[in-house]
Amino acid sequence: MEMEMKMEDKYAVINNYRIRYLEEGSGPNLILVHGLGGSSSSWINNISNLAQDNHVYALDMLGFGRSDKPKIDYTIELFVDMLNGFMDALAIDKASMIGSSLGGQIVAEYALNHPERVDRLILVAPAGFTPKTFKGTSTLRNYTRIFNAKSKDGLKHLLERVHGTSIDDEYLEWMYEYIRMDNAKHAFLSALRNSAKAERLSRRLRKSLESASIRAMIIWGKEDKIIPVRYAEQFIDMPNCRLILLENCGHRPHVEASSLFNEYVRLFLKYG
Repeated sequence: MEMEMKMEDKYAVINNYRIRYLEEGSGPNLILVHGLGGSSSSWINNISNLAQDNHVYALDMLGFGRSDKPKIDYTIELFVDMLNGFMDALAIDKASMIGSSLGGQIVAEYALNHPERVDRLILVAPAGFTPKTFKGTSTLRNYTRIFNAKSKDGLKHLLERVHGTSIDDEYLEWMYEYIRMDNAKHAFLSALRNSAKAERLSRRLRKSLESASIRAMIIWGKEDKIIPVRYAEQFIDMPNCRLILLENCGHRPHVEASSLFNEYVRLFLKYG
């Protein structure tokens, strides 16, 4: 994954932390926020395509990828503050945002706190919309075990069980490096705990959509084993909100069905 990425790594200092990001294209601003355990490279199949008519930024959130990993409490509020600092540092006044899983929870919370800085909102199987009673799936629990992997083969077997698809060597190499980084496990588990504890988003997002201060599109794979697709039902009757359900697709539509994903995103960003 890392080796195929032709874009040059860039770094910004946000709140005294070093944050890595990738940047490509010109036009309306578009910020991509990865999910739990992901990085800017999670969007390898999307950045160049979306950059044909957008100025795309993909960042490693604090605690993930090659960004700093301090031993702190990784709350949703922290991530929202970091995202705001990122926009300030790069002089991005307003942007559309795509967030996957945990990233979806982050960008939705960001849009609710800073609606004047968000154009369109695209949530990919977002966290934060499950009820408090949701304790996670067995697949999500398996994902938390990546840090116990003792070999690349063991890690590969676990990741393929989690994603339900084969994974390429570049992704495996990256993840094997990632799970050995200082404080990576701490950041991962802290972010997961705080995601579950954070205030739920459904009611607040509906209110914003009703007032037309936000326009949203939700994309969900029907075969999602991490956040089951039944949690997409709540978006069906939300105003100013499109819902796309993809056949034969799991928790990462931007990876598993990237061509279709890119097409839907570009159409939504152009025409709404």
